[in-house]
Amino acid sequence: MTYTLDDLLYVMKRLQEADIQSVIIGGTTIELELKKNTFSGDLDLFPTNHYALVEEDVFRTLADQEGWEYGTTGLGTPKIVAKGPKSQVEIEFYDNIMDFYVPEEILNEAKTVEIKGVKIRKISPEDYVVLKSRSEDPEAIDIIRGVKELADQKKIRLDTRKIRERLKLFPETDIPSMRNRLRAAGIEV
Repeated sequence: MTYTLDDLLYVMKRLQEADIQSVIIGGTTIELELKKNTFSGDLDLFPTNHYALVEEDVFRTLADQEGWEYGTTGLGTPKIVAKGPKSQVEIEFYDNIMDFYVPEEILNEAKTVEIKGVKIRKISPEDYVVLKSRSEDPEAIDIIRGVKELADQKKIRLDTRKIRERLKLFPETDIPSMRNRLRAAGIEV
């Protein structure tokens, strides 16, 4: 699924008007770094003022009011297919549940960017790479490798010192496998 910058801005504005504050935690953060006008895949959001799993009614009510499709992710958290001005945007909301974990420090330090008057909070490329390194997704290493290539081409900035520091936010038992995935993608930390 692809969508435009106008679709992204529309959806983020509607979420904010519905008092759903969130941080972009998925690949959209890299596409925003690249200043793209077209985005691919879904929009992964971590709500910061609602618990996606517990306060499902907040998300369902918004979907009903907007005439958007409502469902759930593989983790059982809300998933909405929103109609933007040009395309649909598949939004997946996440919480720290089961093996899915985003440290508070990463959320609290998310950068705010303003585009056409809409403020969007997003994690850094370093944080995206670290979160991806914890993923069991078989494509995770290739995705990390792609981000590293963008950094090697000077299209985005990737600070390995920050990646190393962020690893410390995760359980000690997870760090060796995270390091191995990063190493397999060409990032030595």
